[in-house]
Amino acid sequence: MPVMKKKLVPFWLRRGVEAGLLGALLAGGTLAAFHLYVVIPRLFLPHGLAGALILAPAVVALGVLVVSYPAFLAATRSDAVMGAVAAFLVAADVLMIVSFLTGDEVLVHALGRSLPLGVVAAAASLPAAVAGLLIGQLTAPLGFGRSAGLRSAVAGAVAGSIAVIVVVYAI
Repeated sequence: MPVMKKKLVPFWLRRGVEAGLLGALLAGGTLAAFHLYVVIPRLFLPHGLAGALILAPAVVALGVLVVSYPAFLAATRSDAVMGAVAAFLVAADVLMIVSFLTGDEVLVHALGRSLPLGVVAAAASLPAAVAGLLIGQLTAPLGFGRSAGLRSAVAGAVAGSIAVIVVVYAI
C-alpha cells in the first residue's frame, strides 16, 4: 500500500502566496507606468479620469484578484479566508517594497505629506479587499468555490471603483 507524504506547506498558504505574487506583479505595472509617465521626484496624482486610470489596475489586482482567487480554489471556508488574507498581505507588501525602492512619491494633500504610490494604492485597495472577502463569505452558502469567488470579485470590483473615485478626488 503506498504511503502518502504530508505536504509541508498548507494549501491555503500556497494559493495565498501564489495569488499575492500575481497581484503584486499586476499592481507593479501601475508603478512602472506612472514612473515612465512622469519622472520628477515629487509627483501629483492627477484628478479625475487620469488619476483613476493610474490607480485602478493596482486596486483591481490587490482588492479583487487576491481575494477572489483563493476563494475559487479553496477546499474549505477557512482555506478561502486564510488564503485571501495571506494573498492581500503578500501583494501589498511586495507592492510597497517596490514602491519604496523606486522612490515614486505622490503628494497627498489630505495628509500634507508625500507617500509612495504603492502605499496609496494599497490603502485604496483595502476597502475593496475587505468588502469582497466579507460579501463572498457571508452571502455564499459554503464560503468557498465558484460562487464565493464570483461574489467576492463582484463586491470587490464595486467597492474598488468607489474607493478609486474617492481617493482620486480626495487627493
